[in-house]
Amino acid sequence: MNRNTWIATAYGYIVCIVAVITLLVNVSGIIDASFDRARPLQGRGGAFGPSGASLTSFEAFQATYNERERAAVRPAGAPTTGADTLSTAELRRRYEALRADRIAQMSYSASQRIVKHTLLILLAIVLFATHWRWVQRQRDAAGSAGAAG
Repeated sequence: MNRNTWIATAYGYIVCIVAVITLLVNVSGIIDASFDRARPLQGRGGAFGPSGASLTSFEAFQATYNERERAAVRPAGAPTTGADTLSTAELRRRYEALRADRIAQMSYSASQRIVKHTLLILLAIVLFATHWRWVQRQRDAAGSAGAAG
């Protein structure tokens, strides 16, 4: 086997290995994104809105929203604001708005990742198939040239 044939064969196998690794990584990404798409409030940190309050249920939101407000440091004698003075109706309105926003953000993000990972998987399959066939032809050609010489 001459040097050029060996380099070409090594290149083909390396591309095949990279394609297999790319395929495995992106299958994992599709699985993660599918779970995020199915349950957007539970996936990838999606349970917390901008206020840091849990958005998985109104009761969890109320508990974590109030806890966060009480934990905030206020100067002595400063009036309390925020969750301490909000009515349940206002708190529920904020919860519903934050929840709807988080669901929309996570659904879009998950859909985007599913498309990206799917395209990379298709590219990896095409690269693998073409390079595998090419390497096999290189080996067959080198084998028949070696047998003839």
